[in-house]
Amino acid sequence: MKPTSTRSALVRIAAVVSLALAATACGSEDKDSSDSAGGSDEPVTISYWSWMPGTKETAEAFNKAQKKVRVQFSEVPAGLAGGYDKLAKGVKAGNAPDVMNVEYQALPDLVTQGLIADSSDLLGDTVKKSPQQVQDLVTLGGKQWAAPFDVAPQMMYYRKDLFEKHKIEVPKTWDAYAEAAEKIKKADPKARITAFWSDDTATWAALAQQAGATWYTAEGDAWKVDIDDAATQKVAGFWGEMVKDDLVFNHKAWSPESTKATADHRVYTRISASWGAGALKTEQPDQSGKWAAVALPGWGDGKTGMVGGSSFAVVKDSKKAAAAAEFITWATTSDEAVKARLAAGTSSALPADEKLRTVAKESFDTAYFGGQDVYAAASEQVPNINGGWVWSPVHNATSVELTAALGKATDGDFSAALAKGQATAEKLIKDRGLKLAE
Repeated sequence: MKPTSTRSALVRIAAVVSLALAATACGSEDKDSSDSAGGSDEPVTISYWSWMPGTKETAEAFNKAQKKVRVQFSEVPAGLAGGYDKLAKGVKAGNAPDVMNVEYQALPDLVTQGLIADSSDLLGDTVKKSPQQVQDLVTLGGKQWAAPFDVAPQMMYYRKDLFEKHKIEVPKTWDAYAEAAEKIKKADPKARITAFWSDDTATWAALAQQAGATWYTAEGDAWKVDIDDAATQKVAGFWGEMVKDDLVFNHKAWSPESTKATADHRVYTRISASWGAGALKTEQPDQSGKWAAVALPGWGDGKTGMVGGSSFAVVKDSKKAAAAAEFITWATTSDEAVKARLAAGTSSALPADEKLRTVAKESFDTAYFGGQDVYAAASEQVPNINGGWVWSPVHNATSVELTAALGKATDGDFSAALAKGQATAEKLIKDRGLKLAE
């Protein structure tokens, strides 16, 4: 029987996750919490790993702000095969960091592998400052495993100069988006409405979430996988037609091909998230003043999805958990941390704590967007993020196979790729010793 509400679904998921946690995270509470500075004149030094823009500046600002705890920052590669793999090896070898940035979609996997410490007592208050959609992503098995930093509603960035030049209305629905794509191709034959990153699992997940999908849910004590459900198939059908009709560039995510097409003024919109403003500004510095941010086109219900988003977690077996928590609390709740993270202009992360968004707006130079308040535009979309979305303990590995399969669908037929993702997730759940719903 399916859960009757979002809240009951989350309670059931907590029970399912707890089964995995019991076997893998039992040692996470065996921490020395007496490491908080205060009893000695010597500062406590903690290590911090991240690859996210502005995080090095965050650590430097923290070190300047106080003398009790010192942070040693190390940049690690992004993603499953980068920082997360290094974290797993570090925990096994006994040389893992004290603090790690973890994306929401990766957290359940890392928790059930026993790589992250239960931070309920140390960081319990930080989660309460976030929207419910974010709280649900860092609270598993009734315990808090990380402190949220940002929320990432999906957004559309568009070339306002090119839309105005060709007198094309900025689309608010996906039907209108397809119509705009046809007009753009006719008016500017070498251009397309977007470079669709067809192999980007994070983009697909957010588009599916917007359409009402829930890729992972729990039924009783078992996981249910719905990667190829009707809502996701609707999304796949829309983008498949856009590819087949040659109305979009079908590029790999973050590829040089995509970057060049944008630099050559042949891309009119970018489907991204709140953090995409900083990424666009960094990637295309010569297009200052030409872009604007608006709500993502939708299906008529005003909903949107969420792409990524990140948290700060205390790593398993850290002997300096209390000091690590001091840094994490500062990094996720203070104005100074937000200023440091955003001042360089490479990050436009939208704080999960609404009270920090004013200082975020003040810290990010919006001249690139013609002075538009891109933070207000993104913040307005936070309540519209479809609720009930959770990530499974096997999504990291599932995404590897799904990304590869999506990348092969150059003809716009994404059905086989979704089926591959479905089968992969179901197998991985069984391989992890978890129960798969019938």
